[in-house]
Amino acid sequence: MRIGVNVPNFGPGTDPGVLRDWGRTVEGLGYDLLMVSDHVAITADVAEQYPAPFYEPFTTLS
Repeated sequence: MRIGVNVPNFGPGTDPGVLRDWGRTVEGLGYDLLMVSDHVAITADVAEQYPAPFYEPFTTLS
């Protein structure tokens, strides 16, 4: 049994289609859990460390 994988929900090259494909891929590999970064609001320090675009986690996981 595989537990989980953290999927990047930010940065160049990330878009809704890429996130959907990640979800399908990890599900197909037998993972039971998919996680994304937990920043709901992007502050200046977060924006410096994680490049745009940054997809809000609750909407992304839904």
